Amino acid sequence: MDPTEDWYYKTFFDCGEFGFGLSTVSLEPLTDCPSNAKFIDGYYAAGDGTPVQITNAICIFERHAGNILWRHTEVTIPDEVITEARADVTLVVRMVSTIGNYDYIIDWEFKPSGSIKMEVGLTGVLEIAAAKYTHINQMEEEVYGTLVADNSIAVNHDHFLTYHLDLDVDGEANSFVKNNFVTKRVTDPSIPRKSYWNVVSETAKMEADARIHLGMKPADLVIVNPNKKTKPGNTIGYRLIPGSFANPLLVEDDYPQIRGAFSNYNVWVTPYNESEKWAGGPYVDQSRGDDTLAVWSKRNREIENKDIYSVVVYDWVSPQSLPRGLSDDANNERRI
Repeated sequence: MDPTEDWYYKTFFDCGEFGFGLSTVSLEPLTDCPSNAKFIDGYYAAGDGTPVQITNAICIFERHAGNILWRHTEVTIPDEVITEARADVTLVVRMVSTIGNYDYIIDWEFKPSGSIKMEVGLTGVLEIAAAKYTHINQMEEEVYGTLVADNSIAVNHDHFLTYHLDLDVDGEANSFVKNNFVTKRVTDPSIPRKSYWNVVSETAKMEADARIHLGMKPADLVIVNPNKKTKPGNTIGYRLIPGSFANPLLVEDDYPQIRGAFSNYNVWVTPYNESEKWAGGPYVDQSRGDDTLAVWSKRNREIENKDIYSVVVYDWVSPQSLPRGLSDDANNERRI
């Protein structure tokens, strides 16, 4: 977020321009992964097509975090207390990609409940712009970061992380449903309550119906198979449970925002199309923003009871967005 001549062009697409796969690094036993982890080598194709091996590219381990998956104590039975509890022991699949000064810790966590949790941790070292200052009292003009050491400004910036989900819940034909929590007035004068809330479900029929700004109103977001029912008649589905999120702060006609227009919404849903896999377009290096998720979605295609993609976009404020100037700030890990 430094608009000066030396910095304005630094608007990196770490996945599209560098590649998380190509930038995968070997994991260190006992530090990157716990003692119970098993390691798997990874491979990618070099420019001439030959396989390149990365030792210990992935680790898999059970996580015993001390969390409770489910419990209940039954105290209503006379002279008897019954307690049952189950530990939330999860299976974690981890890799790390190092791109420039950043190390991305990428976890997929599979829970006994059937939930799948995606988590990304960011660590590494600060990216620094040179400055003439040694104390904040010397600053007389606008600076674009935080003074963290003599002559060293950690430049403001943020990260947008996208997940491209092709869920195929119990089959290919799926729908995107917003379960809105709606406040309602009590109309029966014999009831002393004035209000209550209930769920009003809304199925997205077209792409425009499924562009979501999270946090605007309370709602559950669900991918369902409308053709399959449980015994009581409910649809089968997976809830999308967002982590941290925010909206972009750049103006829409700024060049980085045109290329990164997928961040205009936190959730998008589009019909399945093999050529529309990457939110930033298939050729990010040369992109002018005319072949991205935001452009494809303008066609406003039907998505109800179709084979669909969902794209979830998270915004994450980096350690350098508002660095605190502490001596250990560069070593702290941030997670979403």
